[in-house]
Amino acid sequence: MNQSSFARRLRGGIWLIGALLGLAACGGTAPSAAVPSSPDVFPSLNSSSKASVPLETDAAPAQQPTPTLTSTPNAARPTRATASAPPAPTVTIRPSPVPTKATGVAVPPYYFGVNTYDEVLEQDHVRALATSAGARMVRAIVKWDQIEKTQGEYDWSSTDAIFTTLTESNFTPLAMIVDNPKWIANTPCGPVKDRLAFDRFLHALVVRYPKIRYWMLYNEPDNSNYPRGHNGGCFGSDDLDGNGKPDYADYAEHLKIAWRAIHRANPDAELVSGALAFDNFDQASAPPGYPGGGQGGSFNAQFLANLVKYVQDNPPDPGAKYFDILAYNFYPIYGPYWERQAGGVGIGAKANMLRNILRQANLPTRLLVSETGANAFNNGVEEQSRYVTKTYVRGIASGLVAVVWWTFRDFPDSAAPPQNTWKYGLLDQNNSPKPAYAAYQTLAHKLTGAQYLDALSAQGSEGYLLSQDNAGLAVVWASGDTPVTIAFSGGALVLTDMYGAERQVLDNSPEDQDRAAGRIGVQVDGNPLYIQAANP
Repeated sequence: MNQSSFARRLRGGIWLIGALLGLAACGGTAPSAAVPSSPDVFPSLNSSSKASVPLETDAAPAQQPTPTLTSTPNAARPTRATASAPPAPTVTIRPSPVPTKATGVAVPPYYFGVNTYDEVLEQDHVRALATSAGARMVRAIVKWDQIEKTQGEYDWSSTDAIFTTLTESNFTPLAMIVDNPKWIANTPCGPVKDRLAFDRFLHALVVRYPKIRYWMLYNEPDNSNYPRGHNGGCFGSDDLDGNGKPDYADYAEHLKIAWRAIHRANPDAELVSGALAFDNFDQASAPPGYPGGGQGGSFNAQFLANLVKYVQDNPPDPGAKYFDILAYNFYPIYGPYWERQAGGVGIGAKANMLRNILRQANLPTRLLVSETGANAFNNGVEEQSRYVTKTYVRGIASGLVAVVWWTFRDFPDSAAPPQNTWKYGLLDQNNSPKPAYAAYQTLAHKLTGAQYLDALSAQGSEGYLLSQDNAGLAVVWASGDTPVTIAFSGGALVLTDMYGAERQVLDNSPEDQDRAAGRIGVQVDGNPLYIQAANP
């Protein structure tokens, strides 16, 4: 788990009068980097886990001509738009009485997820806090070695408790299957030797729990660090089980068997691949120019490319798949690297790279993030709150199925180092909500059911337009340290800060930064702000 810096080089002022809220703009941002044509080289950052780095860094402001905004089409799911030199200082787009209805899919409640290490399952008041936060997906661990200690004998008591608790509380479980029994594998995280028994277990599991839709097979299967360590999966080595096949090929076969077993048991269920780390690559697979030469890394840079090649060379039966959804984990320390490689911002830049690889193989491109987070220990509670809002909004713009926050509660101070410094939670170690909890709650309340429309391109800021109940909603923040002045047409706006505090701003009021009649100027800093037209 890592945290990071998001490179933001866009500075300066901008006047924006927007579409849907009555927006128009002059301003722009640098275009996204091109997506590379080959997935074979991934020179990534090499960082130790939980590195102490700020979440955002900014280049010095540059003098730029004032450009005229040109919106980028929604279909491309951009996070940055292009700009050209202006024929006039501003362009005004008049508001429509009724905003154009969004054509995208509404953000489902289960888009907002959290990871639990049993606190949500075992403590009623913590579970109530998760519900109040707006979290509707919970990543829960299913331990195979606890269910089938002896081959063919199933003890469902642990999973009965997990799934009964979650479903009765209206959560959507993301069931992560880990921990091979000793009788079926020589590792807890790698290839199994009896694939028929593997098939039988998965089929029995899904038959018993027909309400569970999402089943995930291991976590971070691209790990090549076993036996030194693993996080639930270890298929990134050459041949851990000694069967003469590379472990990525074994994982592909595991996926194929799992997809068939799961869909045979429940056609409505979906198989989610084990969430790829796809970061912090190891020395053996690090390409030339990889920072640090891969020393200290734990993940095979070629795992996904090899997996995809195997799938291409060994297509499943007609109508079958290897997986329905590809999962990945994202921590912001790697954000700048993916932005340089694939364009986009943060969590969306990594999605761009993964989609590029999958498209080349003609594979499904639905993506889910099963871990993301920011450590308040290193970055402070306000920066953690910023990251919550920015990352989930960027994920909506990237069309992700769901984003799971790691983790719901802080690790305690009494934990062994370095876990005692892992303060990623929305709750502190005493189950008290942190500021990030309020940011998450505001986000889920504002955006559940919203439909993504477009990126809002404006120099010095990052923003996104959505539709909620056929009304426009903008989420904006300054890209760097310099506040940005944004002017919205209309007589009254409702501004909601990232913690949920609302205020109304009227045209020509003292808070109006634009003195022109019919426009309200709002100053935006690095803290995300929700902006809506006030009801008449």
